[in-house]
Amino acid sequence: MENNNDTFDVHYHFLLKKFGDKIQNRIEVLWNEALKVLEKMNMDKVARIDKESFYNAVLDYFTDIARLKEMHNITKTNMVKIYAYEMYWLLRRRPIHLVKDTKDSFDLNEKVIISIFIPKILEEVGIPYSKDPHNKEIEKHLKVFTNLLFYNFKYRQYSPQSLELMIEAFICGCAYADAAKHEEKD
Repeated sequence: MENNNDTFDVHYHFLLKKFGDKIQNRIEVLWNEALKVLEKMNMDKVARIDKESFYNAVLDYFTDIARLKEMHNITKTNMVKIYAYEMYWLLRRRPIHLVKDTKDSFDLNEKVIISIFIPKILEEVGIPYSKDPHNKEIEKHLKVFTNLLFYNFKYRQYSPQSLELMIEAFICGCAYADAAKHEEKD
């Protein structure tokens, strides 16, 4: 996947100075993750990723991160903030497009983004992601969380900050539940 030099050079040259290869690396990782999700959904033949929209989503993410780092004197961005801003800009730019009508194709961007980021969020709390988790209680809570996230993406207004709060609350809830289980054992 090669970058679109026109977009990089004209509008976002300052980002290249600040982040360098991180931009291209992030584009490649997210692009490959999106392709894998589309394949798993059997949508890879009926949907495509618009390169310009995708690049712009990643560039918008890095623009926000650059501003945040400068404004708040942040040296290293935490993973929650990274996920929140990436999700936000990918949802905003909506880079996944259908090229052929197909069943279950509504809200494809939301479905793909949830499929990319839920495993990452779970990894942050030490829960291995599985499409068919063995623990029915975790499965039930994860389904509620995923459905609520989808509903919010579809019908509510959200911002990178509200997504960050949501992810942090989920992580906090997992940590609290884990701590409570350990206290019961003691």
